[in-house]
Amino acid sequence: MPATNKKPAERNYEFEQTLTNAIAQRRRVRFRYQYDVHYRLFDPYILFKDNEGRHIIGGVRVKDENKPIKKPAPCKYEIGLITDIQVSDNNFAIDSRFNTVLSKYTKLDVLSSIDR
Repeated sequence: MPATNKKPAERNYEFEQTLTNAIAQRRRVRFRYQYDVHYRLFDPYILFKDNEGRHIIGGVRVKDENKPIKKPAPCKYEIGLITDIQVSDNNFAIDSRFNTVLSKYTKLDVLSSIDR
């Protein structure tokens, strides 16, 4: 389930660095989330620490192999609950509506973002 834990999961510094690099290079990632059997295809836009202390990756879920009928949608996931990650050689096009200046990001600790 996307970013719904009450207590923050243990940080995964390796995955945080992998996602930071993917954001900087605009690379699509493929990851498996807690309890998933299959992978999710994801375009990472922002990595931040939320008000509960969780480290979150936000962006666009392009495909969910667990539920293939789901359409692409904005999503966020707690990085500590990702169990496997792979960075693609494919770049993604940035949705021009994304902007970390928006009020929902101003009080968060943004660690990495495609527009910074």
